[in-house]
Order: sequence, then structure tokens, then C-alpha cells
Amino acid sequence: MQVSAPAPSTTADLAEQLLALWKYVAREAGGQFADLLEELELSLAQVKTLETLIAHGTEPSVKELSESLGCSLANSSRAVDALVRRGLLERREDEADRRVKRLTVTDAGREAIARIDALRLHGLEQYAATLTDDQRDRLAGALTGLPAA
Repeated sequence: MQVSAPAPSTTADLAEQLLALWKYVAREAGGQFADLLEELELSLAQVKTLETLIAHGTEPSVKELSESLGCSLANSSRAVDALVRRGLLERREDEADRRVKRLTVTDAGREAIARIDALRLHGLEQYAATLTDDQRDRLAGALTGLPAA
């Protein structure tokens, strides 16, 4: 009979366990992830920008995007400019206020994020494959009902 570790007693304990899991998955797929970002010619800031825009569900302005990202308008503008040049984002004038530019992720941008997510999923699948059936069932049960985003 396998003895399982006791449940975390504090937020800090749980955070440490989640960090260990994150490091494991990142280590297993880390080289592939870096290779994919190099192939896609994307920085982590640009990936974060695309993911934020996809999750946003609307067409935010650059200012609204920078607020969502929690970074400066200048940093957001640089990331947006690079993504627009590469065809991963589109920028258009707001219909109500032409001074405002609205942002939309292109199909190419969505495809880039889909490739990144597929690699992340592969890393998680590799981790899940190391678990016993009981461990997988317990992990799945623990994740049930948690926010997905």
C-alpha cells in the first residue's frame, strides 16, 4: 500500500507543491518550449500579450491591454507593434473614437498560441503518465470545480 503525503496545511505549503509540479513540467518540456518560441520568433512578453488578448474576449485598446497585463503602456505598445508587423495581431480604429486603436488576434496569432498550448499539454500528459491510476483520480478530483482561468 502506498502512503500518500499529507494534504497541505497552509497556502504556502500548497504553493510549494504547485511550484514543484510547475518546475517538473517546465523542465520536461522546457527545451522544446524555448525551441518553439525561437521558431515562432516570439518573446515571453509577446506570448503573454497574445494570451491576454485571446482571453479578453473583446477588442481592447492598447491602454486597456496594458492595464490587463499590469505593465506600462510603452511596453505594451512595443509588444503590439512587433505582433502587428508579424501578422499575429491586427490594429484598427475604434468606430466611436478614431484616436483609439482596437486590437484583434489574427488566425496566425491564434495558431501560434495553439501550438504553444499543445506543447504545454504534452508536458502535462507526460507528467500524468508518471502517476498511478489512484494518483490521477485524486488529482482530477482535486481539480474538479476549480476556476479554469
